[in-house]
Amino acid sequence: MSPAETYEVEFLDAEVVEAPRLPARVTPFPDEALASWLLRFADPFGVSPKALLLGDGEADLATHPEWWRKPDPLLIAAVARSTGVSDDDVRALTFADWPDDGRDDALPERFSRQRFTVERPARQPRRIGVCPDCFAEDDIPYVRRTWTLGWLAACPIHGTVLVRVCPDCGKKLRLPALSSRDHFAPDRCPHCAFRLARTSTRAAPEPVVRFQQHVLSGRPKGIVDLPEVGVLAWPVAVALFDVLLGTVWIDTKPVGRDRLFTRIARDLGAEPFGEIADAYQGLAILTWMLEAWPMRAQAALAILGAVRARRQMQRWPSLDTDVHAQVEALLLTIWPDQQHPAGRAWWREWIESLPETGDDLRAQAARERLPHRRARLLALADVRDGLPVVVAAEAAGVIARTIYIWLRHGAANGLDAALERPRWLYLTEPQVMELAAWIAAAPPDGPRWRSNRVQGEALRRFGTEISINVADRLLRRHGPWRRRKVLKKRRFSVAPVYD
Repeated sequence: MSPAETYEVEFLDAEVVEAPRLPARVTPFPDEALASWLLRFADPFGVSPKALLLGDGEADLATHPEWWRKPDPLLIAAVARSTGVSDDDVRALTFADWPDDGRDDALPERFSRQRFTVERPARQPRRIGVCPDCFAEDDIPYVRRTWTLGWLAACPIHGTVLVRVCPDCGKKLRLPALSSRDHFAPDRCPHCAFRLARTSTRAAPEPVVRFQQHVLSGRPKGIVDLPEVGVLAWPVAVALFDVLLGTVWIDTKPVGRDRLFTRIARDLGAEPFGEIADAYQGLAILTWMLEAWPMRAQAALAILGAVRARRQMQRWPSLDTDVHAQVEALLLTIWPDQQHPAGRAWWREWIESLPETGDDLRAQAARERLPHRRARLLALADVRDGLPVVVAAEAAGVIARTIYIWLRHGAANGLDAALERPRWLYLTEPQVMELAAWIAAAPPDGPRWRSNRVQGEALRRFGTEISINVADRLLRRHGPWRRRKVLKKRRFSVAPVYD
């Protein structure tokens, strides 16, 4: 046949190959996860659940990371068709009936420290925690649906802290993928085959288990009923939890956190946290704060030296407007004196009456030779342009109270008064040299002098009262002791945003 000749072609309708219904029956266990049931179903056949139970038309639906939490209705129908189990029974193995998108349920260790200190950690799908006591009681080990919740920290039945890392090899526990052909043994570590039922358990305090049960009971309805706070919608409750834990982990010092954790462990009757920073620790912190709201939260923020409520809420710019307002209203109950007086912006009239604009003040700062005047002009220029004092202070590297002092001096005596340092803070050059010689003569092996000692000496010798900063600078410059390491200035951090 030559290439020029024609021939007839018959077109056939394309058919989608569906998985046949199998004669085997594997009954789901109480509270079993969909992935666990499918892996148990396919295990005797030696093939993956994806190849055994799904046809070509549904296989693509199982590639979504959350297929086993919020599966597509077509996927549920395909599984029900292949296994002979009703659609409702298959749906009961998932979170398909829970409101919202379930993103907060899927994030591993939702309330752990990593959630607030790492900008974009890996999502690591199919992460689970397991209860060794449950495995020890199972005739056939299986994974509970509740164990797949990222914020669950303790077994609802035994009250023990869930194990999320193999105690033998240190690998994080995960469910196999739907395409896995390996033998399904959820009670053994998939990396080293360590039997997880032999893991030593740790009991969670009763208040922590009780608080978790409040959250778990209301989650299917999309609400959380907190006795001391009230009934909150799930998005509002999660945002409140995030903000409270953010006050603990974001821009706080280790010494303050250690004091807080010691207090929490004592009040809850729990073992010391030690180096643990997982979901259980986060849940314990929330339990302690919300058990006696708002007094415990006030104590926590005082121990940590954390910033105030309105400042804390600026860390969460991605929150929905309505959710942001509700959480801020709850958080402001920690500081009942946050209502500002009527004459709060007493300095606004003066700064807005200046003939110089913000650009004029910056141009004047560029011509200044004295650093302190230049820094003050730049800060006042920001305030003149409408920037909040707190933000202008952060940009200038000072606290807000310092700028308020400059504004008070300016409102009383004009712009030059705001730029000048008080005369009583000054020492003459001979006086500085005399104090420097006195400090340098101190024994280098003795204890380091404190700044108030230099203040007292200046007052005794010259009758001049110097500031604590001036005294500290003299000590650091002329003292014979080894110089201390100057820590990096702490910055205001914004909470990470999860896609």
